[in-house]
Amino acid sequence: MLTFAKGGAPVREDVNLGALVEEIARFDLSGSNVMLVFEEAVDLWKAKADKGQIQQVISNLTINARELCREAGTCTSPWRMRSFSRMPCRVLPPGKYIKVTVRDEGVGIDAKWIDRVFDPYFSTKQTGSGLGLTTV
Repeated sequence: MLTFAKGGAPVREDVNLGALVEEIARFDLSGSNVMLVFEEAVDLWKAKADKGQIQQVISNLTINARELCREAGTCTSPWRMRSFSRMPCRVLPPGKYIKVTVRDEGVGIDAKWIDRVFDPYFSTKQTGSGLGLTTV
């Protein structure tokens, strides 16, 4: 968030996203009742990414999964790689992309809150700051 607030540029480098995301998720889920199921694509492309930003995103998603899986559960992270000559949305230019999905078996988000989950400072948890999904 500071990068965007202060106008700085991300520090991008070639990153093995598979290894980085697995390391972060395993650390954030260690000691919990949530098992990580990691499905890395074969021959995953390197990404030009800011490691710190990726760490923030994955940590926030896996911590949410850990907190919302009240019983034992799984947090699954399947990977997909695609090249687009025409993008399905107008925000991103054509090119190669890696899609990371984080799916958990938690209780889910009540329908009455779904439109607010990315709002700054909104949280459904007593101890939440409301910045986790906003940061993501």
